Amino acid sequence: KAHMLARDAAEKMGWKKPVCLHTPLLLGLSKPEMPSGGRYDEDTRINMRIGSKMSKSKPESCIFVHDSPEVIRSKMKKAYCPPKQEEGNPVLEYAKYIIFPHLGEIEIPRPEKYGGPVTFEDYKALREAYLKGEIHPLDLKNGVAEALIEILEPIREHFRRNPKPLMRMIQIEATR
Repeated sequence: KAHMLARDAAEKMGWKKPVCLHTPLLLGLSKPEMPSGGRYDEDTRINMRIGSKMSKSKPESCIFVHDSPEVIRSKMKKAYCPPKQEEGNPVLEYAKYIIFPHLGEIEIPRPEKYGGPVTFEDYKALREAYLKGEIHPLDLKNGVAEALIEILEPIREHFRRNPKPLMRMIQIEATR
């Protein structure tokens, strides 16, 4: 609603209309919990989702575009990933909203004794297998971590070649 109001007001004031890009709020990697600072919404589920979103103020709960592969693996290994559960599961959410739109598939590494690696070409198939218990949470975390590492590699490479913008951003964060 606020964005539509801004677009209407901008036109009336002779300003350029703002561009509004709406994306889902990604859950943080920690276990969802009720926000400590009060309520955001009357709906308890929405309230919990907003309170559990990824936040740079909790760096252990999110993946930064400049995180190293080792850091991504470590954060993902500690991520909340309840077995056979989709709701409130940030690892499945990353697969749905980041990995499938960018890569079109995900490979889940598994030991041979559990069927070996398996590739999913759409989120629905991954979701169904996970909810049935065919994919172990640790295997899902490992697959999501490797896919995120692949997706973020061009960004890490950009910052290796051109570190000044990243350093400025880190300095700004440190002064807040």
